[in-house]
Amino acid sequence: MLMRRNPLKFTVEEIAVAQLYPETDEPVNILNIKRGIVSALMVPVIEDETKSFMNTVHGQCLTDHLVHARKDIATDVTLSRDLSQCDQFYSRELVNSPLAMLQKLHRPMSKLITSTQDCNYKFENKGKHITAAICTEKHIYLPFSHEDNVISSVVTQDIIFKSSKRINNKVFEVNPSQSKPLHFEGPEDKAPVQTKDTVLSSLQDLVTLAGTDQSRKRASLFHKFVSSLRVLRNETLSQALTEMLNMSGWLTWQALLQCGTTECSSAMLHAIRTNDGLSPGVDALVYGLSLQPHPDATLVRDMLSMAQYKQSRAIMYALANTVKKFHKADVSPVVKDVSKFFETLLNDCSGEILDEDTLADHEDMSFLVLRVVAVMGQAMQAANPSLISSILRCAKKTDIPLSNQKAAIQAFRLMDINDEVRNIFMEVYEDAQSPVEKRVAAYLMLMKSPDHALVTNILNNLENVRDKQLKSFVVSHLKNIHKSGETQMYQSRKDIELVLEDTNTLVDGMSSHYKIESVLGSIQSNIIFNATDTLPKEVMLETTLKVFDYNYDIFEVGVEGTGFEPTIDALFGEQGFFPDSISKVMYWAGDKANILREVLEKVFPEKDRTKRQVPENLLKYIANSAQKLMEDVHVSPAPETIAYLRLLGAEIGYMKTKDMRNMAQTLSMYYHVFMRELPVKVRCVDF
Repeated sequence: MLMRRNPLKFTVEEIAVAQLYPETDEPVNILNIKRGIVSALMVPVIEDETKSFMNTVHGQCLTDHLVHARKDIATDVTLSRDLSQCDQFYSRELVNSPLAMLQKLHRPMSKLITSTQDCNYKFENKGKHITAAICTEKHIYLPFSHEDNVISSVVTQDIIFKSSKRINNKVFEVNPSQSKPLHFEGPEDKAPVQTKDTVLSSLQDLVTLAGTDQSRKRASLFHKFVSSLRVLRNETLSQALTEMLNMSGWLTWQALLQCGTTECSSAMLHAIRTNDGLSPGVDALVYGLSLQPHPDATLVRDMLSMAQYKQSRAIMYALANTVKKFHKADVSPVVKDVSKFFETLLNDCSGEILDEDTLADHEDMSFLVLRVVAVMGQAMQAANPSLISSILRCAKKTDIPLSNQKAAIQAFRLMDINDEVRNIFMEVYEDAQSPVEKRVAAYLMLMKSPDHALVTNILNNLENVRDKQLKSFVVSHLKNIHKSGETQMYQSRKDIELVLEDTNTLVDGMSSHYKIESVLGSIQSNIIFNATDTLPKEVMLETTLKVFDYNYDIFEVGVEGTGFEPTIDALFGEQGFFPDSISKVMYWAGDKANILREVLEKVFPEKDRTKRQVPENLLKYIANSAQKLMEDVHVSPAPETIAYLRLLGAEIGYMKTKDMRNMAQTLSMYYHVFMRELPVKVRCVDF
């Protein structure tokens, strides 16, 4: 009855593509049966070719053709295919615990099974239609098979043509939103009758066993508890969640963490937002949920809701990682919602600022948004061109922190560089008023996907570059490109060689790009200075592994620093604390400090030491020098550092100087509590 309830509607385009159009209420298992019938009746046009790709219930399969008999047409045909080579053959899997040490074993285990299919077709010569079809699938289990001793299973599908009648509904209105592919769809693993009784009963039994001598029963009861959670839909689980947390929050959280379904992830995020949204472990839990390998639209929606609730760094990166793994060729509505959320937060890196604290918070949020958008890359570019335009406006701004300007440029590291983006980055690169760090960032984005015209333009303008640090970096980068022999740079290699012949050799203290290549991969590093400081402004190290002509990013670490020069000068400069004060200590000590004096001369050479007079009151002099040091450091801008880490191409996160200060304050607080207050209280209790 279920088979006859809804008519079978499908379209076929040259056997390569088949789409089904089921009713909205049609069960998945019934639709899969219909898929099998359609797949069994699909036969390609038998011509001179002996192989072709066919659309089947196992996806696209390479199929061999063999004609046994022929009249006006081929009347006896056999199609053979290796199912293990079909692109959708291993797509179905069971839910497992995210905490399991061995994950996703179904794919390597499935490789131990060989599966083949042979379909024989008989055609009626006059009517040119199928009269009989027999499809046989054979699955051999390799670990238990040896020579003649084979463990296998055989499935046979036999279809015979009996009669036909004329129908007039061959043409129907196609609704693209209702289309389904021909390959098998995993049936819903939810209980047909949804109640919360089993879950609550299992949890109550676990709570009752606590503190008893029947602990051996807990493992089986907990397994039953988790299994009963996995078959619940969102509406049923959300109804039971409050009661579960009231009965035992500890057991409920353990079960939810080991459940592994999207519904359980939604329940955890809902519980966080409603009950425990500000606890210290929230960020770690949400970030851990983002590590699941195959997120769906529901998890993306839940992560978006969590980010709208709390814009912490870990949660924003969790949302970005989830979107990156979820994004496919077609833009999902939930991805568009994510892009609009980030566009609202970014607001062109501007907004109504009330005071300095609000300004700092706004700039930090803009920087965070730009970093996480870079993680999602093409997903954001495809979903929201308006967001991309907003990022480009941030890149052109000069009244925002330099770190934000660079972050806006680097947000395109995983995006396609179109003509609009290329023109804006070229303007930044050629802007002599921009800092060298920003111009280098724009140059590296331009060279991410270079063509001959771009390289020629950069080479022609190299003589006009007045910033020696920028020119040094570009020259070193081009030299490494010339040495690497990259195929896409073949046309420009001679032009690079001609221009670099007249370029001076790089010297120490200048910005440079370093790269070492081998058959196993490469290591490259960027060191960037500017014209006023002697300390590098940026340092980056990246390693890449090369396997089968593919390059895999292993890790990348980078540090960007500003504001260190005044502090370093106050400490070690010509009028700084150490060269001036310590030298007087050495001269006051006389011959007893000859060794230290020699070391001091090497580290801090003094041009005119003989003219110095030893002060009458050495301690007073050192105190005055220390006071001068504190004043110099106090009036100078606070140093700022940004460090980031990327593993396997994905950015894990970043840390700023104030994060380190906050971390130090937190550790100091814990030290004070655990090492000072707590021991005192414990001793008081003992007495």
